[in-house]
Amino acid sequence: MLKRNKMFFGTAETESMQVITVGRSDWEGEAPGIHSEGSGEGLAGNSSPAEEEEEEEEEEEEEGEEEASESSAAASERPPLSAAALARIERNRQRALALRQARLAARPYPAAGGVRARGPPKVVDTGGGFFLEEEEEAAEEEPGAAEKIVHPPAPVLEFDYLICGDCGKEFMDSYLMQHFDWATCDNCRDAEDKHKLITRTEAKEEYLLKDCDLDKREPVLRFIVKKNPHNSRWGDMKLYLKLQVIKRSLEVWGSEESLQEARELRRDSREKMKQKKFDKKVKELRHAVRSSLWKKAASIHEHEYGPEENIDEDTYKKTCTVCGHELTYEKM
Repeated sequence: MLKRNKMFFGTAETESMQVITVGRSDWEGEAPGIHSEGSGEGLAGNSSPAEEEEEEEEEEEEEGEEEASESSAAASERPPLSAAALARIERNRQRALALRQARLAARPYPAAGGVRARGPPKVVDTGGGFFLEEEEEAAEEEPGAAEKIVHPPAPVLEFDYLICGDCGKEFMDSYLMQHFDWATCDNCRDAEDKHKLITRTEAKEEYLLKDCDLDKREPVLRFIVKKNPHNSRWGDMKLYLKLQVIKRSLEVWGSEESLQEARELRRDSREKMKQKKFDKKVKELRHAVRSSLWKKAASIHEHEYGPEENIDEDTYKKTCTVCGHELTYEKM
């Protein structure tokens, strides 16, 4: 801007000097008696406006050429961009592309030519305590002007059918497959006998399974939760598939014979414990009946052990001299 001002003042000075020179020549030679000022004004008045416009255009072209030359010289002298500047330019470009894609995602289908999007209705205050919505008149739409949206057909998915383990037919889903991951269709399901559900307590007592066998051993047995039918306030029941519980018990015990032997041992131990408890209760009852012969000691008995006896390598025992109680212990 400063350069243009300077150039303008330079052209103005040259024009004034030319006018003054022409005026002197006319005054000296051709038109004596005419003042320089008047002659200058007359010459300036004789120039046409078309010539002035041409001179201004030539000056503007010269100024444009000078500016282009200076800009090219500055561009040639400008040092190359650094890596940080190039990275910043690339980040700005990526940000602009992301903004453009976000706008396209917000409005993926632009309005067709000649179709104007309808804005929200204007709200007008009537002054009577309520508002009116003034809808703008919709522009007339040309037939076929709206863009037709064509969706590609959906792909055809091939479903992996399951095969029933009982009938061998294919099926998509079933109750046992959904809850217990057991490949049996609903038509072959026998909820009363073969595919019966048992509780967690029954699985542990009848098939001698522990909590770790049900919850931690892979694969973990699946179950369903139901309310207790005996009392709704009690805890919920965990129901397992009986076939899966039998399969897990065979994995733990190895075979049906070993499982049966473990059942018998546990049954015998339970009978012994029951008999022992029964004998204890009978003895207490006899003592209660024969109260005249049995007297309860009021004082606390303190054992008086005799000399220790060596039973085994590290096992020793002592016997109370009063009541005959034997104390067995080990020495390290």
